[in-house]
Amino acid sequence: MTKNTQSDSTPNRLVRACRMHFYFVLLLAIQIMLYDAWKLITPEAVLQRWLVAAGLLIATTVVWYLAKNPGNDSGRTKRLVFSLVAVDIVAVSTIIYMTRGMASRAVLLYIIPIVTAAALQSRTALFASAFFSIAAYTSTAVAYFVLNFNEGYKIELYGEVGFYSAGLLLLAGLLWAVIKVPRNG
Repeated sequence: MTKNTQSDSTPNRLVRACRMHFYFVLLLAIQIMLYDAWKLITPEAVLQRWLVAAGLLIATTVVWYLAKNPGNDSGRTKRLVFSLVAVDIVAVSTIIYMTRGMASRAVLLYIIPIVTAAALQSRTALFASAFFSIAAYTSTAVAYFVLNFNEGYKIELYGEVGFYSAGLLLLAGLLWAVIKVPRNG
């Protein structure tokens, strides 16, 4: 039997997820500063990454503020969670494009929107965020491949996209197995 306390409500889980997003933005900022200090990336790339970090910080702050306001109804909370998931997916996709598409190691960051969707404790939300992440990753990897010809082989593109897509679905399934709320009866 699951005991649903006020401290474990969906708005509170969303607020905690926002706090973790603030740490994510901090880590991005540290990475940008280190890469810039060591001149590993161009000034244009530094600017682009700061814009991504700033956009993520602004969106997270808005969601955090709205989630902390009293009177959150279920529909509003779901919209806030999916707003944060959407911002995560856009930010991660942008980072992946900036770090060479299918060759990017940033694919791992798609776990952030999927885990964020877990705040709703819904299988549908988990798999929807996984499918949105897959669509974004596929589009990003293909766009980079097409616009930067000779940076890989087509079979490599499809192999990477297929492998990571399956991994994102596996993550959603594993999260559901762990957070599944048993039904009474």
